[in-house]
Parts: sequence; structure tokens; C-alpha cells
Amino acid sequence: MKYIKLFVRFTLSLLPKSLVYLLIKKALKKTSKVDFDEIYKNQDSVKKFKDAIYSYAYINRNKTGAFLTAYHNKLVKPIRILQSNLSKDCPIFICAAKNELTKIKLQVEYHRKIGVRHFAYVDNMSEDGSIEWLMEQPDVSLFSVDESYNSNSRNAWRRQITDYFGYNKWYLILDADELFIYPGIEKIDINQYINFLEKKKINSAFSPMIDMYSKNKLFEGNDRQSGILSEYCFFDTDTYKNEKELIRQCVTGGPRMRLFGESNTNSKYALIKLSEEMLVGTHENHPYKLNYKTNGAIAFLLHYKFLPSDKNKYRENITSGLYGSAFMYQKYMDTFDQNPDTLLYYDGAEKLTNSMDLLKISLIDKKFFKQFLKNAESK
Repeated sequence: MKYIKLFVRFTLSLLPKSLVYLLIKKALKKTSKVDFDEIYKNQDSVKKFKDAIYSYAYINRNKTGAFLTAYHNKLVKPIRILQSNLSKDCPIFICAAKNELTKIKLQVEYHRKIGVRHFAYVDNMSEDGSIEWLMEQPDVSLFSVDESYNSNSRNAWRRQITDYFGYNKWYLILDADELFIYPGIEKIDINQYINFLEKKKINSAFSPMIDMYSKNKLFEGNDRQSGILSEYCFFDTDTYKNEKELIRQCVTGGPRMRLFGESNTNSKYALIKLSEEMLVGTHENHPYKLNYKTNGAIAFLLHYKFLPSDKNKYRENITSGLYGSAFMYQKYMDTFDQNPDTLLYYDGAEKLTNSMDLLKISLIDKKFFKQFLKNAESK
């Protein structure tokens, strides 16, 4: 099966772009008439990225209606928009969040230090002071949405934000529990990283999600802003696995595979230079061929998944019915309820003391970083 998929992907790569999307469109019409009809009804609002939306629908079958409804109805409302004049190498940070104030504070502080100068947050009905705090920040554009969350709607919210700020520019698109990192980040900020990508004609960086954990039991520890980085500082180096699917590169494995048997995709394309014809999904870009045009560029997302404050949130996710991965949250909580002493930490854990420790991860493209670090040293 693996070789058949590789053969199909190779064959598709040789076909003209217009023919590839015609094939996707025909395949979608046969396999998911619901999605095809929804796109047809909304064709005027998605005409600028029509090839991307067919690609998106083919992967997210029978779920595209949520995206189209959220996008067509323009559910995201601006509260405050910064009119910043940023250089072409300075990314706009985008995140949608609900009741994540502690993580947001950490996220803003961290990414300011690595060179981000403009943040755009979409607040989804928070009640923990997030809006008030974000309104006080001089470098934050703020939006709100009063509709229930699901991953397809969130992707539509993000598309609305990029419509506001424009295209042919760089975006850093994260969830509230993620921090962007790459080897050398302490001395080489994100704008220099992007400049290197530009020189290499690379428009996105493949971004595996590295689950960070402490030595404590699940959902125990210090989840105050000051304690997250210092306490949740351990990670796996050799349990992640690179996969190549028909429509994307992806990563599986890690501590959640070790502990829960989870085989979900643990990778994204968080840093991306967007054009108007493109669409960012949860774990891939569209049109899907873009997911193989990274030329070795890689960064990582430090992923903080099991903080004390997450316990109640995961129980809510299970009962809300809004999350397609609710079965995994159920598995997390079942494991915890059966054994409250469960640990993610194990003998093979590595401590993150600085960004160069990431070179120990088996996923790393050492050739890319050898060039990147050499380029930085020569300046």
C-alpha cells in the first residue's frame, strides 16, 4: 500500500496542475456529494481559492460545510486592528483561543523575544480576562467570534484574518498551547530565519509538534506562566516517526503514542508565506502539492498538552461533541482515571536546556540546519 501511494503521488506530480484539480474535483463529486454541493453553493465567496477548497474538502470529507458557513457568514468580528508597517520578513502571528489567558501571556512574551512584532488573536467567548488583557497589549490586533468552536470553523476564522491583512506575506499560525522554535533561535531570530527561507525560495517550514512534559503525574505541576517552561521541559527524541502520505508529510509517535497508542498526525506547517490562492488547514496546506515544497525546511512546535488546567477542559471536550478527536480525549481521561499516577516522563526523556537540544530529535534535517547555522555564522 505504501508503494502504491508513493507511485500515485509521483504520478500526480507529473500531471499539469489544472488536470490534477479536475481529478480531485471529480473524485470529490463521487465520494462526497454533500461537500461538492456546499462548495458549489458558496462558489462566489471561495472563488479566489477554489482549487484549494476542493483539495481541502477532499481531505476533510463531509466536514467542509462548517468551514464554508463560518467563512461565508463572516463570523469573525474585528475589535481592534493595528495598522503596522512590517518588513516582508516579519510574520503576523495568528491564534484563536478560548479561556487560555495563562498560555496566551506566555505565548506573547515568548514570541516577542524571537522577533514577532504583530499578533492577531481571535477570542472565542472567553470569560477569564483574555480580551481585557489582549486589549492592553500595544502589538495585538483583536477579533472575536461568538460561535461554537470546531477545527473547520477555526480554519475559516484564520482565513478571514488573512483576508484582513493581505497575502504574499508571512504568517505564523499557532494554537494557544504551542510555541515556535528551531535550533539557534536564541541568536537567530524569526525574521532572519524567514530571510533564509526566502533566499532558498521556500514558502513554508514543516513543523512537527513536540509534546513537552514534566516529571510529575498527568495534570500535576506548576501551570502558572513562570512555571510552564521551567517545569515542562522534557521531550522524546527517538519515538517520533516521519511519514509521507499522498497529500502531506506528517509525523506520528511521541509520548502520546507511547502512553495512549495515539496515531494522530503530530505536525503542521505553522510558518508560511501565504498567497490568496492558498488555504491553511489544520495539519496541511492546500492545494496539497505545497506540502512537499519545503526543501528540508523544518522548525518545531513545543506542545504543552497536559497542564493542570487541561484536565477539566478535556472533560468538557468529551461531552461537548464539538471535537472530532473527542475519542482521544476520552482515552486520555480513561487512562488517568484508572491510574492517576500515570507519567509521560520515562527513562529516555531528554531535557530541553536550549534550542540546540532539538538537533537530537530523529526528525531533524541536519543538512538544512547545517546550511542555516553556517549562513548565520558568516554574518
